[in-house]
Amino acid sequence: MQLQFESYEEGFGGELKCPSCGFNYLHHQKVEVFERGEDEDKGLHVTVENGVAKTDTNLSGNPSARRHGLLIHFSCEGCEANPVLSLSQHKGSTWVDLN
Repeated sequence: MQLQFESYEEGFGGELKCPSCGFNYLHHQKVEVFERGEDEDKGLHVTVENGVAKTDTNLSGNPSARRHGLLIHFSCEGCEANPVLSLSQHKGSTWVDLN
């Protein structure tokens, strides 16, 4: 699915839309941060959900095959979708996706 935004507003940015129904009421549920050196097998995984932060070394959900990654899990008020916004690094580039 393609990223969709409302029109850009200076100082705020653009509202993210649900990739399933196009509604703009998305609620953050969980945030995951993956940190590791380039092509390292080991690293740090931090999850923040419901006021609790957890750390481990499980990198299996990292959206980047080589470096750092970030996942923001949402729920949509307009439908049953639970899209996930991902940011990942690959060969000097930063990629953004919404699934």
